[in-house]
Amino acid sequence: MKTARAFVLLAILLATGSVAANSAGLGPVILQEKDRGRTVTLQEGQKLLLYLRNPASGGYNTNPPIFAAAVLKLASQDKIPPEPRKPPRAGDFGQLYYEWEAVARGETDIVINIFRPWEKKAPEEFWRVKVRVE
Repeated sequence: MKTARAFVLLAILLATGSVAANSAGLGPVILQEKDRGRTVTLQEGQKLLLYLRNPASGGYNTNPPIFAAAVLKLASQDKIPPEPRKPPRAGDFGQLYYEWEAVARGETDIVINIFRPWEKKAPEEFWRVKVRVE
């Protein structure tokens, strides 16, 4: 009989814990270069993390990302240096990191363009994804 009560109590505690964990929010969606062209669905308040290779090895710089500020908020961005290696890998300039938070329902594309400072042509698209916030 004590075993049955303990089992019921354990089941209640587990159920309560899982509800509390789910109400704390969804984890971040993590994207990489291979996810170019995808459509991603987020919930309000959910984070979107993006890791891209830094295209500086080709002499490229990136423009600020283009997206609808009414739907997403850019919370953070950084250039992550390459991991130290002996010998270092030629052309490895690390990664670009971006973090957005979904602030309102709607849709937007995130577009990251690259350019070479000495070239006169318009920046070219480097990465794009469609984001839906529900």
